Amino acid sequence: MVKKGLNKEYFIGFTSALIFCFTLSCSSSYNRLARNYHEQGQIFYERMEYTSSIENYTKALEVNPKDPENYKIYFDRGKAYFKDRQYENAIYDYTRALELTPQGDRKSKFLILESRGYVYLLSQQYDASISDYSDALRLMPTHEYVKFIYTNRAWDYFNKKEYDLAINDFTKSISLDPKLASSFYGRGQCWYLKGDLQRAMQDAKEALRLTPGSSKYDDFVYEIRNSMKPLN
Repeated sequence: MVKKGLNKEYFIGFTSALIFCFTLSCSSSYNRLARNYHEQGQIFYERMEYTSSIENYTKALEVNPKDPENYKIYFDRGKAYFKDRQYENAIYDYTRALELTPQGDRKSKFLILESRGYVYLLSQQYDASISDYSDALRLMPTHEYVKFIYTNRAWDYFNKKEYDLAINDFTKSISLDPKLASSFYGRGQCWYLKGDLQRAMQDAKEALRLTPGSSKYDDFVYEIRNSMKPLN
């Protein structure tokens, strides 16, 4: 009787071990398959084949929907949606990525906020864009992308006709990189709309000097010059 009892316990234990090993094997296979889809998505992204890239990222999420690393796939798929001009889908994926990112991963959160903020800007959702950019600046105020965040947030303010706030951000961007022609151009636009033609001309000329041959900057200089002419 004792012997039978031992055999029964052994059988139950052995069966449980088999189930456990099988589960681990399946989990490992799914993880590997999801990783392969993710890598294929990245390859298609680099080739600018965004539809195929999105399809592979989606398969990776379907194969392993509860992987703690999925915030990276959502972020990558968001970038592919952005490149494919599918802005609503990009915003959704960036939002999911932000929700799933580990709390202490400040760099990932910064990059996601910076990316989503730009989509909001292009979608003319200026308040949402300003919010994301401001959160990103609080997370990593010395990141190398900060100069671009100031420039883009300035355009948000510009589009809201909050020219003084826009000038402040363009100026911060210029202080970080004096060769950013777009910031000089943007600040010049603000001065122009505020009626300060002298400052507008200074910034417009600097933008053109930094980017010789730019028709946009050249046209702006011409526009300001015409506005400076006395009316007959």
